Amino acid sequence: MLLALSACGNKIIYYGRSYPATQNVDLYFREGDISEPNEIMGKLTYEVTAKKASDKVQAKLTEYVKKKGADAIIFDDVSLTNTGSTSGGAGAGAGRKRIFFGLFTTKTKYSKGQQVKATIIKYKKNI
Repeated sequence: MLLALSACGNKIIYYGRSYPATQNVDLYFREGDISEPNEIMGKLTYEVTAKKASDKVQAKLTEYVKKKGADAIIFDDVSLTNTGSTSGGAGAGAGRKRIFFGLFTTKTKYSKGQQVKATIIKYKKNI
């Protein structure tokens, strides 16, 4: 019997509303910079490896929120994280007058990641 556990990355976790898709999304880094009357559609978190270039992360999130119908995205927080995965093997068997069970190798591998948190905005004129 082999047991393997792994932490998954590259996930976009979104809580909020959806509207018909949009073609353009405005980018903001502070809520106070938005001059249009708006409502918060939702919040998202994106976890990805630290090796991923910031422009690619920004492009992926922009495309994602277009599909959700957003007019703007506010990048609230970007932080570096440590992610890890654990794998191990277990075995059981019987031999001459012996029964054995044991956990043989267990290995945890850590890697650097980044976590991006954002607020998704819909302009009131488009609701």
